[in-house]
Amino acid sequence: MTRADRINRTLITVLALVLLAAGVAILLAGADVFGRGFSRRHLLDNPAAHFVGVHGGWFWPVAAVAAAIVTVLGLLWLATVVNTRPSQRRINISTGDGTGRTLLDSGALASAVTAEVEDCPGVDDVDTKLLGSPHAPRLALTVTADPDTDIAALRERLEALTLPRIRYALGKPDLPVTLDLTTRRRARVG
Repeated sequence: MTRADRINRTLITVLALVLLAAGVAILLAGADVFGRGFSRRHLLDNPAAHFVGVHGGWFWPVAAVAAAIVTVLGLLWLATVVNTRPSQRRINISTGDGTGRTLLDSGALASAVTAEVEDCPGVDDVDTKLLGSPHAPRLALTVTADPDTDIAALRERLEALTLPRIRYALGKPDLPVTLDLTTRRRARVG
């Protein structure tokens, strides 16, 4: 699990606990647990509303700044959740024999894999994503082929020739690869 996933799950758990506590407090207030008649009071007949009414000159600007901060934090959280780029910048391709450590830039690897797959006949477009951790990377390929391409033959070529070459070059014969093959539709004229 990546750091962003852990932060996301923690924030969602905290939000759920706050909302659960608010819901329980409302149920208890409705059942007169906080005193007789509490559930029959008017919404604006409470100390918090009175406080806001008395101190409204400074309360509302502070509330606006707090709302802006919460909005910025929410947008940052959303950007983290939506971000589909790999979290690692380097991939460890060391052999593990203790002679040294070799790191490969994930962007360079993605470019090399894309170029290798695009060289196959019938390939129109390739989207390469590197997932996982630097020590246990995973490769996800989305290959779009020309409309006339034999998908079965292309898949066989990729699995028999291209993917083994990529695994051999990385020194990771067990590199997990997800391969998604699609064809581009022909544009109709007329």
